[in-house]
Amino acid sequence: MMATENLIAVDLGASSGRVMSGQFNGKRITLKEQFRFSNLPVQVTGGLYWDYMKIVQEIKYGLSIAQNDLGELASMSIDTWGVDYGVLSQRGEVLLAPHSYRDTRVQAYTDAFTQRITPRNMFQLTGQQPADINTNLQLYADWQRYPFLADQAGTILLMPGLVSYLLSGVGVNEFSIASTTGLLTSDAPSWNRAVLDMIGIKPSQLADLAYGGAVLGELLPAIRDEVHLRPGMKVIAGAGHDTAAALLALPIPPRERWRTAFISCGTWSIVGRETEAPIINDAAYAAGLTNEGCFDGHNRLLKNITGLWIIQELQREWSFQGEMIDFGAMTDEARAARTQDRFIDPSHPLFSTPGRMEEKIRFFLTATGQSLPRSRGALLRIVLQSLALSYKQVITQLQALTSEPMDSVHMFGGGIQNGLLVQLTADALGLPVVTGPIEASALGNIISQLIVTGVLTSDASEVATASAQPTTVAPTSEKNGAAHFQKFQDIQALAKTAVSATVFDQQQAE
Repeated sequence: MMATENLIAVDLGASSGRVMSGQFNGKRITLKEQFRFSNLPVQVTGGLYWDYMKIVQEIKYGLSIAQNDLGELASMSIDTWGVDYGVLSQRGEVLLAPHSYRDTRVQAYTDAFTQRITPRNMFQLTGQQPADINTNLQLYADWQRYPFLADQAGTILLMPGLVSYLLSGVGVNEFSIASTTGLLTSDAPSWNRAVLDMIGIKPSQLADLAYGGAVLGELLPAIRDEVHLRPGMKVIAGAGHDTAAALLALPIPPRERWRTAFISCGTWSIVGRETEAPIINDAAYAAGLTNEGCFDGHNRLLKNITGLWIIQELQREWSFQGEMIDFGAMTDEARAARTQDRFIDPSHPLFSTPGRMEEKIRFFLTATGQSLPRSRGALLRIVLQSLALSYKQVITQLQALTSEPMDSVHMFGGGIQNGLLVQLTADALGLPVVTGPIEASALGNIISQLIVTGVLTSDASEVATASAQPTTVAPTSEKNGAAHFQKFQDIQALAKTAVSATVFDQQQAE
């Protein structure tokens, strides 16, 4: 039996970061949260930036805590959200701090960028849907605003690569995180020269593409000595994108990976399935589906949609009004309500901004000719049923665009703690839903490190299954399922013209 190894996953989200330890005994990984910290963008001189120096400082503190708890640490890796980046000078210093994807600087450059490369052409070249948050548009805006970057920029590093560089002195862009940029070719793991030329970036200004991860080296001696860490801890470029990391943690045997879909369920939801190669055609483009990379080089065909954001906003709103209710009690009230035949479109722009969420739901229902719920539980059930049907809609699109039949769906992330949503999803799909793990990104991060160092092969499904301890939720009979799905789609189509966030705001101002 192999000795237990202590590995560290630094899982950075767009509001918080966590230093998680993973103890691997040769069969399973035991996760433990060592340290959690706030990770919010900072408004400085008119821009919205990630505080990368604070991130590094918090990681150092978390590593110290982990060593005090576990002893010697073998390795660490960083996973983050996609698209954001920093720029190093030719001397290796941070020349341009990483902006948040929520920064508004790109808005002044969207039209000019679209004239250079049309949205449909962008999809054809890169497999990516156009969006204001995309790395390619952010880079175009930065290269226009700061002309000196064309000559003075040394290396562009995406967030996992930037943080790893500051810890190890070596920077690369791992494939899965690079696949979120809209800078890769759609049919090969390489930078797209045509897109780079349109932006004005030299290929030499992009860090090396790490395909399948890489050992970058050891933690910098100055950092190691500062926090009294033992020598020998490796910094690894593992699965840099949090969703790609999470897929490594799913308990899916190799023979089943092409016959399942996944739902990353949190504030936002990512619904997709793995394919051997990108799916690039008119139907995929029209459906709003995008292509991103897996750690092993395969493809993720997916769509980002609203998750439990509306439920979270309702809880926050009611708490401010003095009605202290937790998510468990909200779920119980929704479960006690009867099945609803009224629906909202959770991804409608009306619901994208915070505040007045209950009023927005009632406004949506009225504008689409639907009756209003008489209880809080009924309102909550409308939201959860609508969310489950939005999952079904995307999975139906995925099934139509891929040849393999779908036997099951895997849900992971914090949202799986809402048992009613899981059951409603199984019922809507008519498929078993396998849940777990909650901490999928951190677990997959650890697994990717073990793959890079050769401890595990690329098929880590047995370790993932032993570590995730999944449960399966079977669908129950839903006699009105087809009718409800059709009505949901009809309401969604009607809402495009009948529901206006602007009109809602005007009514509230009166």
